[in-house]
Amino acid sequence: MHVTPPPVTRPVAAPAWWQVSGPGFAALIGLFALTAIYRFDGGSEIQRAFDLSGQSLLLIGLVAYLVGAALTVPAGLVLGPRFPTAVAISALVALFLGVLLAAFANDGTLLLAGRAFAGLGTGAAAGTTVALITKLRERRGVVTGLTAALAVLALLLGPVVGRLISEALGFRLVQLATIPFLLAALVVNAVIGIAGLTSAKRPVPPVPNGPPYP
Repeated sequence: MHVTPPPVTRPVAAPAWWQVSGPGFAALIGLFALTAIYRFDGGSEIQRAFDLSGQSLLLIGLVAYLVGAALTVPAGLVLGPRFPTAVAISALVALFLGVLLAAFANDGTLLLAGRAFAGLGTGAAAGTTVALITKLRERRGVVTGLTAALAVLALLLGPVVGRLISEALGFRLVQLATIPFLLAALVVNAVIGIAGLTSAKRPVPPVPNGPPYP
């Protein structure tokens, strides 16, 4: 008599530590972009270029970015562990669009849209990074500490690098300077995605003490 073998299900594997680097890279670029428009004294070349008040700069430069990030962090936390590459690439596309809008903006409205799009990308990447770290089974402490240190460094480097570039060449080049890093992050996430698919296709070992196949 033919006996149909029970379906073999692959348990959901915990992410490897190196898988965090994909969305983590995207999140670091977003954190740098968050503070790169400011100087440590609170001023900004964008404020001078668009003749913005302090409140307008706060709304356009910071609030719009943080609101966009807050909207997509939950999506990163929920979808990130299951589809880390897809979420990370989507985040990078949003960041890329936000950077271009901010770089070529000729009024506050386009600048606001650019900052909001960049915030959307940063939030999705950051949520995915946090979700993957919490599911790690090995090297979680090391990855957490390294990621936190790099995040703080990105936030601190933003005003320094942004001021140096903007005072010499204008604020638009600060935005455009992130594009090579965004392209590099796309490549990194694509490679990690391919590696993840390859490991997922490995044959499943037989279930111990399971019924024999006919």
